[in-house]
This record gives sequence, C-alpha cells and structure tokens, in this order.
Amino acid sequence: MEARGVGFLETPGTYYDELAQRMGEPDLRIEDLRRTNVLVDEGHWGQVFQIFTQSMHVRKTFFREVIDRRGARTFGSGNIKALHEAVAREKAMA
Repeated sequence: MEARGVGFLETPGTYYDELAQRMGEPDLRIEDLRRTNVLVDEGHWGQVFQIFTQSMHVRKTFFREVIDRRGARTFGSGNIKALHEAVAREKAMA
C-alpha cells in the first residue's frame, strides 16, 4: 500500500517497549511490528493486528484501518489506552 502512495501513522517506540509486558509475546515479532508501526491487541479468542492510514481529509479527521484478526473478535480497544499511554511517555521523555 505504501508503494501506491498510502501513508500510515507512526507509532511511538514506547508502545513497543511495553508491549511484551502488557500482553506477553505476540504472534508476530515485536521488532517487525515496531518497524511497520503495526499495533497488536489480544482478546479471549486471539490477536488483532492493526494500522491506521494518515488522514485523507482536509480536517485530518478521516482514517482508514487495515486489520488482521487472528481469531480475535474485538476491535483492539486495548490499543487505544496503550497508545495514549505511549504518547504520554514519549512526550515526558522529550
């Protein structure tokens, strides 16, 4: 998708620093997730991997999500909290 001009949001490195502690080892290598900015969440039935495009709207309010569910039935809502905390840690270090 990137080769076709789709831009993706960057994930703070601190998100991946805490990932194994938050949920254990994911099905994909943490370094691969970090390199590609893919988020991961886990539920009762499996894992969900997700990444968001950069906004395509002039007001920066419209995103697309690319998602890979590996048994998961959830939307990765745990990522919202984890991502918010990662951004806060990143800002605190700056």
